[in-house]
Amino acid sequence: MSTVDLGRVWCAPANEDTQVVPSLSVALVSHDGAQPPSLSPLHPRVTGDLSVVRPFDDVVVCYGHHPATDVRELHRTFGPRMPAVLVAARSFDQQDVITAFGHGATSYLVLTQTPEFCLRGAVITTANGESCLSPAAATTLLRHMQPVPAAPARIHSSTITPRERQIMELLATGHTVTEIAGHLRLTGKTVRNNLSNIYAKLQVRRQSEAILLWLGHQPQPEPIGAVRRHRS
Repeated sequence: MSTVDLGRVWCAPANEDTQVVPSLSVALVSHDGAQPPSLSPLHPRVTGDLSVVRPFDDVVVCYGHHPATDVRELHRTFGPRMPAVLVAARSFDQQDVITAFGHGATSYLVLTQTPEFCLRGAVITTANGESCLSPAAATTLLRHMQPVPAAPARIHSSTITPRERQIMELLATGHTVTEIAGHLRLTGKTVRNNLSNIYAKLQVRRQSEAILLWLGHQPQPEPIGAVRRHRS
């Protein structure tokens, strides 16, 4: 079975270029009105009201101590139309990680373990369809997955094409979409289109699920009556 470099797969690099900021529609869900300073160049809409989140937002940042409550509500409201969600948790909670990903989160950063200045780069990465996780969140997901020894053989014998297999092998060993595109001499858009096809074939919704399934794991169901958290 392949091994994965968690530092490269799960952690977004800091964006050192403060001059170039993409034009993104970013909703920042913050119930106390606080805003991480590093997000200022992205001009997020700061709100404590989830009803102002739009399905065509590029990224929703759920910022708080137990933000999975908001992720769950967004999932209930939007379903498959839910925009990409980056959780910026002010403290680590294992059940919060599990709940957030169980309801469609794309990325999860624990700000006590991740430099705050990395947050802007993580928003941009999430908007591009890639997952960013702090090490504690990645470890939680791996522990929450149960091994399925037959999974790799089942995946490799499915409708995955040789090109898609190349892309997944590179993704699962820690390469970014940009690095994969350069290695295979493809455009970033082509790589992302291939990844969308792969996710559909693997019946997953996001990059982190695809990587873990490719490595031979599948998610365990969330316990019935999982702990509900009050909004911070």
